[in-house]
Amino acid sequence: MPSSRSRGERRKFTKEFKAEAVALVEASGGKIAPVARELGIYDSTLGNWVRQAREEAEGAPTAEERAEIRDLRRELERVRRERDILGKAVAYFSGSDPRNG
Repeated sequence: MPSSRSRGERRKFTKEFKAEAVALVEASGGKIAPVARELGIYDSTLGNWVRQAREEAEGAPTAEERAEIRDLRRELERVRRERDILGKAVAYFSGSDPRNG
């Protein structure tokens, strides 16, 4: 049976679909395999969604929040490097010229 998507192309699922799938697992008493089969997705995929939903319910950051935190940490590191370089430049230029003292 030929697929309409090319080999290796990942399927995309909406947040609503994921939430409904997780709700089905919860309604089935936590049975992931039969729900995954019914929805035509891998057990591991659905299991990941269930785990993420439980973590988020416990207050863990969402995937979007984790991505934002990662980006902010990178930006903070870049700004710190710039600050350090500017501090060294100020010290160099203010200390090397006797007319500045």
